[in-house]
Amino acid sequence: MFVGLREIREAKGRFTLMGAVVGMITLLLVMLTGLTAGLGAQNTAGLAALNPAGYVFGNAATDEAPEDLTFVESSVTSQDQQAWAATEGVDDAVPVGMAQTLLTAESSGSVAVWGIPEGSGLVEHTASPALHGATEPSADGVVLSESIAEDQNLQVGDAVTIGPVDLTVEGIVEDQWYSHSAIVWVTTESWQAMTHAEDHVLGNVLAIFGTEDATAWDATAESTATVNTSVSESFQALPAYSSESGSLTMMQGFLYAISALVIVSFVTVWTIQRTRDLAVLRALGASSGYLMKDSLGQAAVILAVGVVAGASLGAGLGALAATAVPVSLSALTVIGPAVGIWVLGVLGSAIAVRRVSKVDPLLALGGN
Repeated sequence: MFVGLREIREAKGRFTLMGAVVGMITLLLVMLTGLTAGLGAQNTAGLAALNPAGYVFGNAATDEAPEDLTFVESSVTSQDQQAWAATEGVDDAVPVGMAQTLLTAESSGSVAVWGIPEGSGLVEHTASPALHGATEPSADGVVLSESIAEDQNLQVGDAVTIGPVDLTVEGIVEDQWYSHSAIVWVTTESWQAMTHAEDHVLGNVLAIFGTEDATAWDATAESTATVNTSVSESFQALPAYSSESGSLTMMQGFLYAISALVIVSFVTVWTIQRTRDLAVLRALGASSGYLMKDSLGQAAVILAVGVVAGASLGAGLGALAATAVPVSLSALTVIGPAVGIWVLGVLGSAIAVRRVSKVDPLLALGGN
């Protein structure tokens, strides 16, 4: 890389510009990847943290299994719960009711209400032991996520109204999220009162705990006209999740494609401009392999400097933005895009510098 490094030192402006472009694209990808992960977590964190073997969707209004699975339209009954609880491989089948409504105290705010059987232990299983007060809600109580308590300035013992139901704050736990709203936990009876559900409707889904027995579970699903899904498959039953994730992932794909095109274009133009210099080296005895390695090494160095700067800046800005928007920073969301840009850039550079191996030494002597 003797020649490549000398060229970088001699043409600082040209290579600084290229490094800056690569850095900006990396910055955008780090921020966008972090935002995608953060928004996804705000949609599905509660569902993932509950961590059952699967979720069961039903349709209490008909005897037919639901075709389009959504948490909002799904409903499971006491008969569904009893049938699944008695199924081979099922340790427990816990109904979970879900709704989004307003919590009103001194002010109002949107919350995701999860209705669970009293004493089920799901709050501690999903979120954490209580930071303050009780971990599980009682008949007239509610357990809040920490961010809701802070936003509304609520403490254990305060009275709140959720939908049409008056409740008392009995506990505060660590934040969990569902469909971009922080979760509050109430009993199944309180959820039924909020949603005006019939007595035999226990929730939107059943959280199935145990070890899957495919034959037995399929038989129960067929006999109860319900649908069993894995945790990851259930995410698609959140309309906002699938559309949001698809849009942001497509934007990431476009940015990767744009970065590859920009890098290939720059390296191609630079290779054409230095053709006579390369011809001189060929005339002095440099092999095609040496020139290829030198050119690729030069591109790899520029790309490395650009992606490191962009990823570092993206991580810093992401940490600042996380106080206002749901940006998730991790090795995957920071290092992943940087490595992706670098690998794409090197592959693109390899395509662009192929002409190096075909440089004619006669060009150095003024030949055609």
